Amino acid sequence: MWRVAGDGWRALRFGILSSVLCLLISCLTGCDRKPAGKEVSLQPDQQPAEKTANLPQDKPLAVYQNELLDLAFETATKIPINPHLTDRSRVQANAVTLCFELDQPQRALRYIEKIGDWRRGEGYADYAFYRVQHGITNDAQHYLKFAEEISAITDQDWGRDRIWTVISKTHTLLGENDLAEKYKSGVDMSESGKVARVEATLCTEETLDTQTQALDALIVSGNFDLVKNALYAYAELFDRFYENTARRSQIEDKIKADWHPLPFFIRIELLMEMSGFALQHADQAKSRELVDEAKTIMDGLAWPAEYYIPMAARLAICRFEAGDEAAARSLATGLLTFYNEHELEILNTDRSKALCSVAEALKDMGDFSAALAVYKQAVDAGAENKNSRPRAEDLSAICLSMLKHQMEPDAALWARIREIKGALGDPW
Repeated sequence: MWRVAGDGWRALRFGILSSVLCLLISCLTGCDRKPAGKEVSLQPDQQPAEKTANLPQDKPLAVYQNELLDLAFETATKIPINPHLTDRSRVQANAVTLCFELDQPQRALRYIEKIGDWRRGEGYADYAFYRVQHGITNDAQHYLKFAEEISAITDQDWGRDRIWTVISKTHTLLGENDLAEKYKSGVDMSESGKVARVEATLCTEETLDTQTQALDALIVSGNFDLVKNALYAYAELFDRFYENTARRSQIEDKIKADWHPLPFFIRIELLMEMSGFALQHADQAKSRELVDEAKTIMDGLAWPAEYYIPMAARLAICRFEAGDEAAARSLATGLLTFYNEHELEILNTDRSKALCSVAEALKDMGDFSAALAVYKQAVDAGAENKNSRPRAEDLSAICLSMLKHQMEPDAALWARIREIKGALGDPW
């Protein structure tokens, strides 16, 4: 297992962090710590009215899941708009994202309409994208129109770019390539490459050469974001052409040959993504091979605990799913010991996130009681901050984590969650 190096590492810690922290934050959180933008203020009659025909319906959730989802969004909404609009909207948007993952489009739409910055526009675009993904193309343009109108009034270019990227992805799914290109060409390179992943999911044998030529052009540019997005698009091609062993091997080799400009954690994420695709094709042996390769990279690195624990927890889940259950359980339980030994080295704003990742791994491996205990520890860790805003962020994230991983709180945990939510207030 990875170990923290001795005093030499501690001495170098801040020097290393200064060179990678911005990159990690950018890649892992989407640059969401930008200055707050102005609130989007649509009049009631400007809200996009849903038509009654062909609505994408919410799938049933368990009672506790419904409560966790509403509680997560309500907690985010308690964060005051002034001066925390950006943080409030970001945490609200996290709940919206999970709504789409859990096939809750109508609930997502209700949440979206309560978001106060440009993310409302991104949410409408995401809703249109969801509809098209699920074969409900009527009224998609209706929501894309509202998304574009919000993009026009935001005072943050990067927010507009995020909206336009989803609009472009939606037009790509619709086969409206000219419109897709119009929006893609108008955004920063860090966003435009994301459309390539959607294009890859539509790729055929006839269009593969054209697709790979376009991706190779992004890689040759040397731009970090373009290279990263191109390789994730190649990962989609790895999935799409999985049954063609020769094609798949060529794509895998291409990813590994061209990932050298990227930091190690992105290489690990690419390997875990391909491992997941292998499992979807019932190829457990290939999945384990890719997991082993990711582990080899991790074992050669020394990261601060707050970055190592979530990544190692995800890798443990991948290893478990790939059939190496004993090693996966050992890693997951070892991570909790590791956290307890290095807790004081982790900022209090990062502790609940680290613990949540361990709880997720334990729950996905079927250890309900251990996962519940770690979730309780995460809730308490998130409540330590004297300011309510980070407490609200952590509590909302924990509720979403439990929902996603189908972890039902017991009576004591429900009481603690509601106690923390009820106590939120000044100072924020």
